[in-house]
Amino acid sequence: MGVRLFAALVPPAPALDHVERGLDDVRSGPAAMLRWVPRENLHITLAFYGDVAEGAVPDVVGGLELLGERNAAPEIALSGAGAFSGRTLWIGVGGDVAATQRLMAGAKDVLVDRTEDGPPRPHVTVARSGRRARGLDEAVLADAVRALAVYRGPSWQPEEIVLLSSHLGDGPGGAPRYRLEAACPLG
Repeated sequence: MGVRLFAALVPPAPALDHVERGLDDVRSGPAAMLRWVPRENLHITLAFYGDVAEGAVPDVVGGLELLGERNAAPEIALSGAGAFSGRTLWIGVGGDVAATQRLMAGAKDVLVDRTEDGPPRPHVTVARSGRRARGLDEAVLADAVRALAVYRGPSWQPEEIVLLSSHLGDGPGGAPRYRLEAACPLG
């Protein structure tokens, strides 16, 4: 039996409060049809591991602890917006993006030694299109991206890398429920 895992940075409450205020106007109108990510699920994914054997979880935690020890916390801020494949609305990460990308590469290497096709794009997914939004997806997302393009949140430094397990469909409204498996200090 495996557990579905990913490593992430979780914005602190003041940054999440700012995002919520920034999204208030965007969530109205046609964008209300999008599936908005619950506040408690907002995060910057460093690495998605998929299903991992439960016996391998301590090795993942050990790798993330070592990554945290070797890297200082970057100064980052949520900034700008975009869409992936006309289906996923995200807010970008500004500030020390290069350091955040190094954390992403290091977190991915915890389980797999691989080469990167290009620099990863740090982001926070805030909404996805769903069955109710079919046919409106691209126009709705394009409007939301334009509205959030000028978004700039407060800067912050993550204190830890978290290892979360994802339990699909167990959260409110069928959203995933994330459970903290480990917190590995940065710096």
